[in-house]
Amino acid sequence: MGTKDSTNGKRKQPEGGNNEKEQSSTRQKRAMKQERQSHRRHADAVVEAKSIWNKLRLRTNTKEETSAMADNLMGLLRGKMVEVALQHDASRVVQAAVQFGNEKQRREIAKELGSKISELAKSQYAHFVVLKLIKYCVRDGEAVRLIVKSLKGHISKLAVHAVGARVVELLFSTFPPKSTTLLKQEMYGPQFTLFTDGALSGGTAASPTLQSVFKTATPSQKKSALEHVHGLLQKGIDKGLFGFTYYQSLFCEYVIAATPNDIRSIAPSVVDHSIHMLSTRAGARVVAECAAYGTVKDRKNIMRSLKGYTRSSLLHRDAYIAVLRLADVVDDTVTLDKNVLVELQENPDAKNKSDSPILDLALSETGSKLFLMLLPKNDEARLKYFDPYELEVLHSNPTILEKGEEVPTSKKNPDTRRMELSQHLRVSLVDLCQKHAGELLRSTSGGKVLREVNRAFSNAEVIKSIVKACDEKVDDDDEKLPIFEDPVGHLVVKHLLTDDAESGEEKEKSNSFSTLLYTKFKGKLMSSIGTSNRGAFVLTALAKVDAVKDDVIAELLKHKSDIKALVDEHQSKKAGFLALWNEIQPSTK
Repeated sequence: MGTKDSTNGKRKQPEGGNNEKEQSSTRQKRAMKQERQSHRRHADAVVEAKSIWNKLRLRTNTKEETSAMADNLMGLLRGKMVEVALQHDASRVVQAAVQFGNEKQRREIAKELGSKISELAKSQYAHFVVLKLIKYCVRDGEAVRLIVKSLKGHISKLAVHAVGARVVELLFSTFPPKSTTLLKQEMYGPQFTLFTDGALSGGTAASPTLQSVFKTATPSQKKSALEHVHGLLQKGIDKGLFGFTYYQSLFCEYVIAATPNDIRSIAPSVVDHSIHMLSTRAGARVVAECAAYGTVKDRKNIMRSLKGYTRSSLLHRDAYIAVLRLADVVDDTVTLDKNVLVELQENPDAKNKSDSPILDLALSETGSKLFLMLLPKNDEARLKYFDPYELEVLHSNPTILEKGEEVPTSKKNPDTRRMELSQHLRVSLVDLCQKHAGELLRSTSGGKVLREVNRAFSNAEVIKSIVKACDEKVDDDDEKLPIFEDPVGHLVVKHLLTDDAESGEEKEKSNSFSTLLYTKFKGKLMSSIGTSNRGAFVLTALAKVDAVKDDVIAELLKHKSDIKALVDEHQSKKAGFLALWNEIQPSTK
């Protein structure tokens, strides 16, 4: 009997009483579950298959043991694959048959599932079987054909199905493009599935796109395709499929083929999810086009979505282009600075607080593009930093149609916008060049930024930092080369000198890079700079700057015989020495 509790008058339960009740309840639940399962189809086979599955999972199995168990599993499941795959607690045994079976067995499974694969692809549990088939049958051409055939006619529905989308994603990323051509064309509408010879694929049947099928399509077919794709995209928006690669690719094809007004109409549904679209080149292109043709509100929503991710986006191989486009079209530069650019001025490295917060961006091929877009004073200087794809995305003056007339989507003059944004970054950029001139000089991207900062914000302290970096001593055991011998560094110095030579501005001699560099190495030009072929190129550039030309050539003439000897001595790498020799010749005539 229980005893009475003195604190509340209730009787105490005997020790272990609650535990016994819990164990009894658990046993009852397990018994009820087994009873329910025993009434399902193929219950005995499933129970035995599960037992084999538990053994198959062990990593200690030998190849022979695995093969034998896979054979037994196939014997149990043969003729029952579809029904078992649809059972939430049995689907895993079919997955195991695919994973551990041989090529012949996997092909047999694909044949048995056959036309039901499209149905299984939409099942919360059975779709894992389809994923296994795609993953493990990719090297078997016949199995690939069986799977593709079974999915034909169903891709448009699967592509916008909450579960089926996972199958479509793996399918297009795993199977060879040629094998999925017809499935891809289904996304453009029923009329494109009727042609199996690439007649409507513009001769690019291996990897069709909206642009390729439009090459041979009639105007009505183009309109129908755009409407069909738009419908799929809208359903995808409702299902939140923004993170899927195939969906981003389809969206990208649409925004390239659609009119600016069509892009503006769909942009509000996308902009709040911008950060999820930036994982691929295609998704970043979509966000960039929405920024270009969207409304002021759309652009603010993009900024809100990117807030906190600006730096990582600029350092990403694909996402950076969306940030550049945003900075290229937003009229409210103050809001852009507060929501996007301000993040760049906070040091991400807590251990190196003294470093410039934008050093990682300047040294990055993609991150540096923001500065290279804002700093140059004219298009000719700016465009040389961007490749054809980037120039296509960053095309100038995007417009939409209003009442039959083309209207720019941005009101502010592009030069004014760039000037305002560069002023927001001025302090950080100057600080960057003062603190890290040496690192920038040795970096392809950093050197470009250094050169443009010097052009845009000619600053005596920056120039002094560059000259100091040029005179930096390098230890014998250091992997770094002196700046004048560095494959990147010598070119950056040469370009800085070329800028001085070509500049039409009247500068004080004491403030120019060429003057300070000459002053620093006066009397030792040959010994400190001209001992290497690359250094000779630097001296040649220095000798072309009017401010120091006479003094430089006068000093070099004292080493005329040395320069001639270097030309004669270096037969394979003498272009720099030869250029220097030719540069000093006119003064001897």
